[in-house]
Amino acid sequence: MGEISVPRSVLRIKKEAVIHNVREISKFSKKKIIAVVKSDAYGMGVKLVVPILNDLPEVEAFAVACPEEGVLLREMGVKKEILVLGGVFPEDMEAVTSYGLTPVVSDPEHLKAIGRAEVRFHVKYDTGMGRLGFLEEVIEDPRVTGIMSHLSTPGDEEFSREQIKRFSSIVTRYPKGLKVHMESSAGVIYRVPFTTHVRIGLALYGEKPLKNYPLDLRPAVSLEAKVISVKEVPAGFPISYGRTYITSKRTKIGVVAFGYADGLMKSLSNRGTLLYRGKELPIIGNITMDMTIVDLGDAEVRVGDWVTVVGEGRTFGDLARQAGTIPYELMCNVSSRVRREVI
Repeated sequence: MGEISVPRSVLRIKKEAVIHNVREISKFSKKKIIAVVKSDAYGMGVKLVVPILNDLPEVEAFAVACPEEGVLLREMGVKKEILVLGGVFPEDMEAVTSYGLTPVVSDPEHLKAIGRAEVRFHVKYDTGMGRLGFLEEVIEDPRVTGIMSHLSTPGDEEFSREQIKRFSSIVTRYPKGLKVHMESSAGVIYRVPFTTHVRIGLALYGEKPLKNYPLDLRPAVSLEAKVISVKEVPAGFPISYGRTYITSKRTKIGVVAFGYADGLMKSLSNRGTLLYRGKELPIIGNITMDMTIVDLGDAEVRVGDWVTVVGEGRTFGDLARQAGTIPYELMCNVSSRVRREVI
């Protein structure tokens, strides 16, 4: 089946903005980048994002969540190191060895799964995340080529400094020359002196993970959807499922071909906005699977026009604040039926 010539929703990735962001991160941190492209590159489209990153010398390696994601990158032609962040099971090892993946070991069972296989691996330490990682145990194995940790609350400087201190004491117990990484998109602000790489996901797309973020990032993603109906309804008219919104006056409404199946969280019902030529259009009534209803006010919107979900000065982070969530969730929720393009 051929691609539909005019889609109802489009996510566009600005190649030059991504490249700028990579170079800005590398310049600021003075370190090589491990590009985190798990979960379909945070929902942006791994087949579009990875070719951009793979050509950049600042990106030395990639990171994925599971072997299947790593295999996809190899099949796309990636030759750089690919870290598997989510550990490995015995049944994963054929893929790991066949495709030259680098497991991250964070549990004794991962070591058992690797056994005597000829693979290099990184060791993860839990310095306060309370998720994956050893606490203090040093893994003495010549196949260890890297050690890592993860900041749980980069916005909390005191606790982050404590994590960095704990990780530093572990790093000193390993031989020199290993890859050492801890800083995420938010964590780069600490410029940890003993790490060799930074692991970056969110900031690649120009999303600033903290207030007063010191890096000059450029928005790299826009998301638009089509208006499929425009009409006026009288005062006292119910809008959408559950009649959670009743018009207080005669109202011009627009129906947008973008709903929770496309990634617009239902929590934005009656509280979020879409944009039309910079003007905010309040979402009224419950967001439905395939459609969202907006109050057009006096905007001259016609059927077939595009409205903006993300773009025009609005980031996923801005929309996430309206939704009461984080940008990662919104990005990962963008459906596969939303066409993705590189511009």
